[in-house]
Amino acid sequence: MSPLQQDGKGPNDSEADPQAVLALDVRYYRALPIDAPGYEQETLSLPVASTALVGMHCWNIGCPDGPAVDVDYCVGAGWPQSTQAAARIMAEVIRPAMDLARGIGLSVCHMETDWMDEQYPHIPSRRTKEPAQLHPHQQAMLERAHGVDYMARSPLTDMRRAELVSPQDGESLFFYSDQLDEYLKQRGIDTLIYMGFMADMCMLAAEGGARHMLSRGYRCILMRDATVGVETPESFPERLATRYGTHIFEWSLGHGTSFSQFERAIAEVEGDGNE
Repeated sequence: MSPLQQDGKGPNDSEADPQAVLALDVRYYRALPIDAPGYEQETLSLPVASTALVGMHCWNIGCPDGPAVDVDYCVGAGWPQSTQAAARIMAEVIRPAMDLARGIGLSVCHMETDWMDEQYPHIPSRRTKEPAQLHPHQQAMLERAHGVDYMARSPLTDMRRAELVSPQDGESLFFYSDQLDEYLKQRGIDTLIYMGFMADMCMLAAEGGARHMLSRGYRCILMRDATVGVETPESFPERLATRYGTHIFEWSLGHGTSFSQFERAIAEVEGDGNE
């Protein structure tokens, strides 16, 4: 068994029809010419065997199986509005998308932060356990932004992946880009469809996120309605952080799609298989 896997070999390693292809409708933001930019629509032909869903940082703070929101700490999704939106998205979009993928043998991978390595002692972690030596002003800014001693006293101490979207049947969970890269290369996967959190931060730049994986040669696609940004109460009504993160992704990192477009592409594959 690979040390990178959550469990043993799962159905995603063997059930994909080698001939099945997803016809996925996507868009991207065309930057040029800069005096007339705009969105371009296209349909990508994605072999099921070389495509994977990646669920990023699906934390359980505020979920039925997780720690409650603590108003004295700004952690996880930050403010209550984004925390509630993330819980809804996991239930209404991310879990259904994972189940659709599993139904046709499309690989499902899970990325998490090594902050929670004590919750997953079987996952290789390189996190330094010694407290960082911070400049007093840096320490003051961290406390102002997140709360005093937030790494040890906030809901982060009990945070883990929400049970609803946790690995199933041998699916793998990773902390680092190189672990994910090794797993994907072993399986001939070159296209990643991202879901999870947060749109303006981790989805773009965390370990396993789009910037890391694009630099390793992967085609990256964002499911736009499967994410939300770290929205303040002021920004949430217009989803400013979410829209910013989505724009950066669709402009410079890859393509965007939607759950309904993904669902339609899956249905076409299933229909072809029943003919």
